[in-house]
Amino acid sequence: MFTFVLILTACNGDEAAPADSGEEADDTADTAEETSDEADESPDADEAPAISADELIDSAQEEWGGTDSYELNQVYMIEGNDMSESIRTITTHSDQNELKVEINRDDATVTHYIVDDSHHIYSGHEMEPQAEAPDIEGTTYGDLISQLDPYRSGEVEGTDEGYTLTMQVENMEDAENLLSGEMSGLLQEAEDITGEINLTFDEEYRYTGGEMTAVLVSGGEEIDLSSSMTIEDINNIPVIEKPNGM
Repeated sequence: MFTFVLILTACNGDEAAPADSGEEADDTADTAEETSDEADESPDADEAPAISADELIDSAQEEWGGTDSYELNQVYMIEGNDMSESIRTITTHSDQNELKVEINRDDATVTHYIVDDSHHIYSGHEMEPQAEAPDIEGTTYGDLISQLDPYRSGEVEGTDEGYTLTMQVENMEDAENLLSGEMSGLLQEAEDITGEINLTFDEEYRYTGGEMTAVLVSGGEEIDLSSSMTIEDINNIPVIEKPNGM
């Protein structure tokens, strides 16, 4: 997208022009030069029109707002003077309104299953039923897209795969949607934040992931925070995989 394709044809004749056609040849050369200049100034007929962040987000919400299933892989990195931590989460939402959240932290993995209003936690080869299931409203793919509204002031560029939306992080709300609830706690304690967000979309306006790099200032200390994510199998997960017996 947004690629200008310009085809220039150069004609180098090997045959000598008749002596009495010099003026005609000059006129032809002038015409060819003018045509070339016009081609330089005119966009290709097949060129994709520019799209704004508003139009991109509107298109994503209109085309995919009713979609439920997806798998989201996300990695958070935190670096400070006295802290260094990496957290990976894999969130899978099925078309049957089932949710699986796998959290890897400090080389330990805990997986939450929320199916049919029941909640189980799988950890250390043990399955533990929980007394109550959390509310998973707002966790569909369509809900992820609905959270893109704060990024309507960003700039859009075309890529080979579709589009990239870039926005500068200027306040806590800009970053909040790209962090887990646990990571959002860092924002509440921070005094300032700066950084950049890049969100990716395919050529059919599917929201496919992104990344954020930011610097938090908390208690006078700078903390480097990054978040990268990919969204796959959109509208293609009938049910989630569950342990035997569940």
